[in-house]
Amino acid sequence: MPLRVQKGLRRIKFAFSKHSLWDHPEFVRYLQWLEQTQWWTKQQFEDYQTRQLVALIQHAYDNVPYYKRVFDQSRLKPGDIKSLPDLQKLPILTKDDVRKNLEDLVARNVDRSTLVYRTTSGSTGVPLGIYQDRETSYLRELAYVYRQRRWAGWKLGDPYLVLRGNAPPEEGSEGKPCLHSYNLQNNALFLSSYEMTEDNMFTYWKLIEEFKPKFVHGDSSSMEIFSRFLKRNAIKNGTIRAIFLGSQTILPYQRKFIGETFECPVYSRYGMTEKTTDAVDCEKRRGYHVGMEYGVFELLDQENNPITRTGTPGRVAGTGFDTFCMPLIRYATEDIAEFSPETCDCGRQSTLVTDFKGRLGELIFSKSGYIVPLSPVYASIHGGVMTKLREIKFIQEEPGKLMIRMILAPGSSQREVQEKLLSDIYSKLDAREFNVTTDFVDEIPRGGRGKLGLLDQRLPVKLEHLETFGGNP
Repeated sequence: MPLRVQKGLRRIKFAFSKHSLWDHPEFVRYLQWLEQTQWWTKQQFEDYQTRQLVALIQHAYDNVPYYKRVFDQSRLKPGDIKSLPDLQKLPILTKDDVRKNLEDLVARNVDRSTLVYRTTSGSTGVPLGIYQDRETSYLRELAYVYRQRRWAGWKLGDPYLVLRGNAPPEEGSEGKPCLHSYNLQNNALFLSSYEMTEDNMFTYWKLIEEFKPKFVHGDSSSMEIFSRFLKRNAIKNGTIRAIFLGSQTILPYQRKFIGETFECPVYSRYGMTEKTTDAVDCEKRRGYHVGMEYGVFELLDQENNPITRTGTPGRVAGTGFDTFCMPLIRYATEDIAEFSPETCDCGRQSTLVTDFKGRLGELIFSKSGYIVPLSPVYASIHGGVMTKLREIKFIQEEPGKLMIRMILAPGSSQREVQEKLLSDIYSKLDAREFNVTTDFVDEIPRGGRGKLGLLDQRLPVKLEHLETFGGNP
């Protein structure tokens, strides 16, 4: 069915029927509450978090076999956790802990029929499975998403574009993957990020011109690829007012490049399938506001001690408040961030994070063993040779060796690209420490949910490697 006909049907349906999300009492109630709590004082946030934490700890001890063992082995009682600093008495929870103790992490007082088994996208190499409440966790998660969208001026019914993962199958497609699809109820056009060939991206743009979305939701790698397509074909944005990025680390140059290409503000969100912590930037875009209502956000050093100083990078750990069916307390991620020394001009007093520096797996090793963050290396090529490429991915299997896999943009010279690329790369990397090779291909496989990913790091990376950031050990 043509898109214009589907949009016409949607207007009729929207006028005479309820919207399943916006008429759901739990979603509406929670979003209205979040609209109020965003203006809480620091003390109000601390009081709320303390109450939620105490209740979660008591529940975990009483109903979750894994935490009963952890408390007993640590010689702790729930009453020993009375404040936010007391949380540090408990050990961190790793992904391996979750894998090994999955069933024992599920609360015994929940109805298993209300739970759904979900897996992460496997960005760090191995997908992780967890149990979540089928309805409540989903609705509350969306409330946080739409609170940020409202900061950008989004209204119910506004047309929006999704470039992230598969396009959901349309009715009558027998569940087969689609290149694009339209969601009538949400007024959303979905474009597959798995099939971003030059011809398909021209098709995408024709659909966008017809659909006229006001907002875009996508992952950073897919949006960068599409932005480069628009740039090299001199295509201008006509209707998009804001872009929301998530699912991947968002590099500063990506935010700038995508924003300049679409000529609109770019918002970003840090979140995860595990739902232990959340952080978003606001209309001022001075940093990420931690979702204080969402859970307790921590930064940990290499010995898992909390970091409170601003400007010091650490590993993110979170304790989600809406994880009663499967509590994840002090759940440690592989993501690196640091606290901001500033307060935001927007007036919100939630904790501010300067930036998310990426994952431990987005670091590369020199021959001598020191590490370099890949993002500035990548940034050195994005303004020049990247205009000649459609896609790129870095791969490291041995210290000091880096392979770059690429797909040429139409009309580009392989020899010219290779010479310029290596020249730019070696302006950032010491040729005595890194041997860089290239591989031109027709296709680069996508990871989970259609993410391309910047680096396939096949060497183990640990938090202590941060001490050798960009220099000799």
